[in-house]
Amino acid sequence: MTKFIFSSNVNKMGVKVGNLHSKRNSGRRRRGIAGWIYAVVAIVIVAAAVGAYAVMSRSSATPAKPVDIVFSGWVSSGEEYQFDVQMVDVFNQMNPDIHVSFEPITGNYYSTLATRLSTGTGPAVFYMENTELPKFASAGYLLNLEPYLKSDPSYNLSDFIPSIIDTFYYKGGLYAAPKDYSVLAVFYNKELLSEAGLAPPPQNWNWSTYQHYLEVLKQKLPQGYYPTVIDPAWARILAFIHEAGGNWINSQGTGTPSNTTPILQALEFYYGLYKSGLAQLSSSLPAGWAGGDFATGKVAMVISGNWAIPVLESNSSNVSAGEWGVQWMPSDVQRGTMLFTVGLAVNAHLTPAQTAAAVKFVEFFTGPEGQFMWVMKGLALPTRLSILHNQTYINANPVAAYMAEQFPFAYGWAYNTTNWDAVHTEVHDVVENLFAGTVTVQQAYQEIVSDTNQVLSNATAGG
Repeated sequence: MTKFIFSSNVNKMGVKVGNLHSKRNSGRRRRGIAGWIYAVVAIVIVAAAVGAYAVMSRSSATPAKPVDIVFSGWVSSGEEYQFDVQMVDVFNQMNPDIHVSFEPITGNYYSTLATRLSTGTGPAVFYMENTELPKFASAGYLLNLEPYLKSDPSYNLSDFIPSIIDTFYYKGGLYAAPKDYSVLAVFYNKELLSEAGLAPPPQNWNWSTYQHYLEVLKQKLPQGYYPTVIDPAWARILAFIHEAGGNWINSQGTGTPSNTTPILQALEFYYGLYKSGLAQLSSSLPAGWAGGDFATGKVAMVISGNWAIPVLESNSSNVSAGEWGVQWMPSDVQRGTMLFTVGLAVNAHLTPAQTAAAVKFVEFFTGPEGQFMWVMKGLALPTRLSILHNQTYINANPVAAYMAEQFPFAYGWAYNTTNWDAVHTEVHDVVENLFAGTVTVQQAYQEIVSDTNQVLSNATAGG
């Protein structure tokens, strides 16, 4: 049998993925249980339709041997693994001429993936983050999916959130279909805010309001409690760069924009929270990451993503349901947040039959019905507007749905360069040095601009 492989791995969101999803109890999992119920109902409905389809199809000629497809992916928990398997099972029932097996790739995902693709043993379909897409597309490993997906009117490419699907284009080709995404927001402890005399933060708050909240919390909270914790993470600072009206890399992927002042402003504000004592480093607390620290009940506010929701609904959380809330990121000259998204890509070096089977799996997983089943699990946000605004989805995932409404001003963690890994490493090292106290904010700013321009000056950029 011909084998396909579908693969994925750890993302760039700056999260300890082992902490993402914990076992939940029945008292705190109303949204999680509802999500499962809706997802199971959706699967049952699809399975019923599949059964009818199979009966009608028996009279048709089918291949003697089905195409054997292996779907591999990174998994952040056993729960995610099981749901990947469920998606595969539904697809197999719907397509008796194709057989999909799920086999995760462990270890260093992208280097393993590149090695396999370069030696002709790579996956047929695989997870692809938009940060890595230019490198893989420029190497000729990825199939341009646009002609295939456009030919199927039921797939509806226009249903995707534009700012998300745009990050998967490279030199005019669409090299991955958006599967899901995540965004940053501010989680707050209602009880700790109330004890400090603060109301829940308003949707239209700004940097000054955010800082005021932290200052009041520092004054009012008892010893052993913290206004906030932060990470020396570039992905968090980038949100503030966008809020200050700037960007890190220009649209050509060749260096910084001409105006780099927002980079300095974001560094001054974000690092200033730590320098002034308003923020502790998450590494100084037991959990070691913002969402986990918030779940201890000792931290009043944190910037984190929707991946923190399952943790707060788990047995391990000391913050009960109803005692925490979420607000959009504070603004400066404009609203802004970061979005992190994963797509499904197809190996460009397949036979026509293999390509057809691989594309069919992508259409299922990222199509309206498949994506609905996937996001109802509660692991990530829908990239399709029809699902994001679906009342069933909103009712089952109210917090996630509210966070997702930041999409009009969410900026993709992606840049039009094949040298993203190198430039991100350089900048990340500078940020760590800043928080270690070995460089000043001004020096860090100058190094970030200089390193970015130097690393990207000779990189291959898309058009």
